Amino acid sequence: MSIESAALKSVSILRNLTEEEIALLHDLVRTREYQPKEQILEEGKPVHYFYMICDGLVHVKRLAQQQELLLGRLGRDDFFGEINLFDTGVATASVYAVKKTLVALIQYADFRAFMAANPHAGFKILEAIMTEMAHRLRHTDTRLVLSVYWNNLKLEED
Repeated sequence: MSIESAALKSVSILRNLTEEEIALLHDLVRTREYQPKEQILEEGKPVHYFYMICDGLVHVKRLAQQQELLLGRLGRDDFFGEINLFDTGVATASVYAVKKTLVALIQYADFRAFMAANPHAGFKILEAIMTEMAHRLRHTDTRLVLSVYWNNLKLEED
């Protein structure tokens, strides 16, 4: 299954790339379709790809006290697997398809090589990734503060 360049250009982190840059990146990308409830990534397992959602919806979950907690929902034009692009290791969360989901995959080594060989495009991609990561971190901080506040309030009432 192949993905059209136009579908790649719609992914949030690739929107500012030129047609030529998209065409170069397109050659490195492959696609995969996941069925509802299918696990895409498993927390604690090695990750080798950067994922871009072309269609569908995923849930990002993390294990806490033997229970998976929903961290977020990602849909069309979102991405995941970015942490290991910068800090090689294992998945920090599990990701599941909520409905039929088409993703574009690119191996980390290929993605890094593309950005090194095309620094202008690489800068645009990294800037977009970092902007989204900052947004996600702010959202997580807000949720953490609210959680601590409500837990402390509950303790004061007891």
